[in-house]
Amino acid sequence: MNKCPRSTAFHEAGHALAFWWNGQPIKRITVRTKVEACTGPLFDLRGNPQYAEGLVEADYLVPRPAFDAPGIAEYLPSMVDAIERDLLHCFAGPVAEAVYRHRRSDRLIRGSGRGDLDRGHELISLLPPRKLLVAESQAIARSSCLVHRYWPAVCAVANLLQARGMVEGHVVTALLCEITGESPSVLGNGVKSLDSRAGSRKGVDLFTAPLT
Repeated sequence: MNKCPRSTAFHEAGHALAFWWNGQPIKRITVRTKVEACTGPLFDLRGNPQYAEGLVEADYLVPRPAFDAPGIAEYLPSMVDAIERDLLHCFAGPVAEAVYRHRRSDRLIRGSGRGDLDRGHELISLLPPRKLLVAESQAIARSSCLVHRYWPAVCAVANLLQARGMVEGHVVTALLCEITGESPSVLGNGVKSLDSRAGSRKGVDLFTAPLT
């Protein structure tokens, strides 16, 4: 049966959760079947080809990190919060997939999450030097905390994506708000609220999750 891969649905649901939690508008989410992925690129809303099995279309706070100077946040401290939020946008996808597959997130990120990791490294390079050493592990731990905190909502979004393949952003946003009882304002949730010892352990440990 030609169905959308469930692991990809969870991956994109994780990305969507992070954008929603940061109060960032989600435009559209797409998960392709294996057959669709073999037929050619996925075209985003701007008409750009994307060679991916899934895609969350939403705006990053730092849109083109590869074009910014390394360490720039040392001189523009306000960028640190934007970078750390964008790291959630990057890593929450592969972390959610890791939870679903009962895999280590740090290993999966270097596999199916490689594109997310590449963007994450571009973002991390912008941070002040004092933050570089722990930035990646901290971002993974925060993403883990976020995903585990809202796991039922991640499952619901993944189910919807697997069933439909393509879903408009406002539908996903409404579903997340309905399940969680929350309506995050733009940048209203503090990133540091995701810091905890438990969250740090989950960043590197083998995940366990409810049956889905």
